[in-house]
Amino acid sequence: MRIDRTTLRAAFSRFLTGVTVVTTRTATGEPVGFTANSFSSVSLNPPMLLVCPGNHLSNFHVFRDATQFGVSILAEGQEAVSNLFASRAADRFANCDWEEAGGMPLIAGRAAGFVCTTSSVVAAGDHIVLIGQVSHFDDAARPGLGYGPDGYFSQAKERKAEAADAAATRASVLLEDGARIYLTDQGQLPMVPVERGQSPLSALEAGLVARHVRADLSVVYAIYDEADSRRHIVFRGRTKGTQPGLQAHEIATLDAAGVKNTAVRPLLERFQQEHRTQSFGLYVGDAEAGDVLPVQGRD
Repeated sequence: MRIDRTTLRAAFSRFLTGVTVVTTRTATGEPVGFTANSFSSVSLNPPMLLVCPGNHLSNFHVFRDATQFGVSILAEGQEAVSNLFASRAADRFANCDWEEAGGMPLIAGRAAGFVCTTSSVVAAGDHIVLIGQVSHFDDAARPGLGYGPDGYFSQAKERKAEAADAAATRASVLLEDGARIYLTDQGQLPMVPVERGQSPLSALEAGLVARHVRADLSVVYAIYDEADSRRHIVFRGRTKGTQPGLQAHEIATLDAAGVKNTAVRPLLERFQQEHRTQSFGLYVGDAEAGDVLPVQGRD
C-alpha cells in the first residue's frame, strides 16, 4: 500500500491533542522554540516526558544537541502564541510574554510547564524523539488549549456550549386566578429549563407537578430570545387557591416596577393592561424589543 503523506497527516489529526511550545537555548544563550502537539508523559518514577522535533525546524540541530529543554502546555486563549511559534517569525520571544523557570524560557500564562534534562535522543524518520527527565514543573490549573481536525478547542468552552445547549429554552407560566397573579418569592414567573428535544409545554407541566403547583395551562403569551441566547416561552395558566412556593399578588395593584428581570417587567405591565380589557396579544421578539401580535377572540 502506498501511503500518501497528506491523507496520513489528516488521519493522524483525528487524535485530539493538547498544544505545547517546546523551548531551549542556543549555545549563545538565545531562546528558541516551536509549537508541538507531539508531546507525551512517559514515566512518573523517574518523572519523564517526550517531545518530537521535526527535521524541518530551522533550529532542529539546537534541540537535537540540547542538554536541557522546556515544555509549556498552552492554556485556553493562547491560540495566538501557538500560531506565533508555528510561524517563521524571526524573533518569536519578542512578540509574546515569557519567563525563566528552572533555567529555561517558558510561556507566561501557561496551563502547566516543565523543565527537563535530556535523557536520550532517538532518531525516528523525519523527527527525533527527545526524552527528558523532569527537573522542574508547575501547574496553574488553567483549562488547556486543544487542537483537532477542525482547529483549536478547549474543554471549558465545550462544556459551556454543552450546558447552554442542554437548556437552550426556558418555559414559564403567567399563572392567575382571575384577580391575582402568582409569582415566586423573588417576584419571578414559575419557570423550568427545557431539555433538547423536549416539548416546552410538557416540560412546564411536569415541572409544576413536581412543585405541587396546580395549573391549567392554555395559550402562549410570549416568545422571546434572552440576552444569553436562550429562548423563553411564556404560557398563560389558570389556578385556584394557594400554591406552594408562590405568592399571590392582586393584578390591579401589582407593582411591576419592583421586578428585577428587565424582560419579565414589561411582560407583567402588559398583562396588567390587557387584563383590564380582557384582550390579550402574543409578544414575539427579544428581551428588549419586539411586536405584540393581536389574537382573535377574547379570553
